[in-house]
Amino acid sequence: MTRVWAVVLVGLFLWSGGCAKYNTYYNAKRAFDDAEHERNEAIRQHKDPPKPTGQQKTNYESAARKAQKVLDEYPGHSLTDDALFLQGKSYYRLESYRMSIRKFDLLFTNYPASPYTEEGLYLQALNYLLIGAVDRSQDYLDLLAAQFPDSDYQAETLKVSGDNAYVLEKWSEAAASFQEYLDTFPDDSERDRIGLKLAECYWELRDFEKAAEVLQDVSNSTTSAELAFRARLLRARVHVRLEDYEVTELLLGELENEAEVYSAQGDVAIIQAENLVAQGRGDDASPLLENLPAEWTNPGHIKARTAEILGNLYLERGELEKAKEKFQESLRRKDALEDENRSRILNDTLSDYLAAEKALPDARPERVPRLKLLQANSLLFGFDRPRQAAQLYVSAALDTAADSTSAARALYGAVLTYRDFLDEPDSAEIYTSRLLSRFPRSPQAFEVGRGEDGDLLGFLLDQQQKEQAERFANLTPEEIEDLNTVVGLDEAVGTLGPADLGGVRRRMIYLARRDNLVFKPSEELQNAADARREAAAIEAAEELHLFNAEALGTPADSLGIVSCPSPVDSTAVRPGATLGPDGKPLPLTGGPTPEEAKQAEEKAAEEKKKKKKDPAKFDLR
Repeated sequence: MTRVWAVVLVGLFLWSGGCAKYNTYYNAKRAFDDAEHERNEAIRQHKDPPKPTGQQKTNYESAARKAQKVLDEYPGHSLTDDALFLQGKSYYRLESYRMSIRKFDLLFTNYPASPYTEEGLYLQALNYLLIGAVDRSQDYLDLLAAQFPDSDYQAETLKVSGDNAYVLEKWSEAAASFQEYLDTFPDDSERDRIGLKLAECYWELRDFEKAAEVLQDVSNSTTSAELAFRARLLRARVHVRLEDYEVTELLLGELENEAEVYSAQGDVAIIQAENLVAQGRGDDASPLLENLPAEWTNPGHIKARTAEILGNLYLERGELEKAKEKFQESLRRKDALEDENRSRILNDTLSDYLAAEKALPDARPERVPRLKLLQANSLLFGFDRPRQAAQLYVSAALDTAADSTSAARALYGAVLTYRDFLDEPDSAEIYTSRLLSRFPRSPQAFEVGRGEDGDLLGFLLDQQQKEQAERFANLTPEEIEDLNTVVGLDEAVGTLGPADLGGVRRRMIYLARRDNLVFKPSEELQNAADARREAAAIEAAEELHLFNAEALGTPADSLGIVSCPSPVDSTAVRPGATLGPDGKPLPLTGGPTPEEAKQAEEKAAEEKKKKKKDPAKFDLR
């Protein structure tokens, strides 16, 4: 009897231990299923699955934790592959993709024939895709196709690939994935949701014809009333861009009747305003948007889009202060704007223009041309008003208080405006001549003179070439000889001590990294440099002659422009000269004594000798 009870007790103990394993896994699976319920409900309503938060996230974490308990406490149990798969999928839902990869790797290595292999391969491909390892992702997709050619996850792969490209705003890639999915799986349950996303991709790509075609198919085939409403909403915007105003009016009539159900009255009003503006009826669109009920503009995208449209309308009417206020308001939700970049540029341009307008009445005379130039640039490049811009450019160029920089820029602005925007070549030619005659060495004159080949880079290279020619012309014969002398490495190293060799090596590396192209300037450039050097020498000689003449008391108006005169005899008697003890005039004050002159001559000879021995390096680039 005692032995019977012992057997019963052992059986109960084993049974309770087995129940513990299954209970732990059961609790893990139940937590996972509870988390999946919210996700599945969103998909059933043709919505994108939400990211796990709150209780849903807690349930996924609980599932992963309880599955780990099964692995830790019951290694090698028949539930091991179930627990590994549950962990891998939970981590995938929690977006812990690398942790999910580790769990699926364990599953594939230890249980290659597991019933979870098919879905596991699909999820592993997504894991690698979402961490950016596209090649590894494709390896798992290929493996899935080879082992399970009829797998339902092939459709899922295309959808997820498209969704990820969509989130990254890679519209062409997303459209290709979505279109392939629709062509390959025409009867899939998510066809309508993917169709709407495909149309949104075509909208972003500005392929309105394709967008309209897809949206009409979604509207007619979907069983979801909300999805059909959203498709018609986008389709109405598409037909405004296609200038199909009759179709737009029909769609707006349907949308107005349903808008309140989906709290989309503001969206419908925006499309009505877009339709009016596109037909040139901006005066009718303004009051519609200015009087929208506050509750219609509560969604941030409605308020931003309303401000963008009104900003453009005010700008067209010249109401610049109001336009600036609206563009500032629109930029609070940049993602909702039709053209974020244009709104930002107009906001900045309006700020510059209005600041200049405010400063002009009290500006100093020399600042007025710069302010006019700023306004002219705003009118031409920001507001598309070339006629007004041309008038301001001319006014700034003719202003006598304008400095050379402002005047040259203003003349160039006038040339550009009359030539490229107003198509008035005669006026452009007049201001071109003025620019070339008044500021021939300015970057603007270079650009106008060179035509299509003229730009700032070309101007800088041209200046560099002239500077190089002038440097070459100023070299002495000895320097030119040293420059053209080729010295071998052995010879150069032989003249240096051991302490200098490191410096030579560093210098060689430095020279090896530089542009080693050295060329002799053209004869034309060298002649010009020679002429400038001769003119500078004559000017210096004239200044010396004038100084000596004034020191001798010679009237300035009696001086002629001649080549450098002979040195003045410092012992010549002149009016007011101071005589020495011997009755002879003292030398001119400021000149060196004979002893000082001799020392200076010896020092110059020594420096010249040293320079010849160790010539300086010249950068002629």
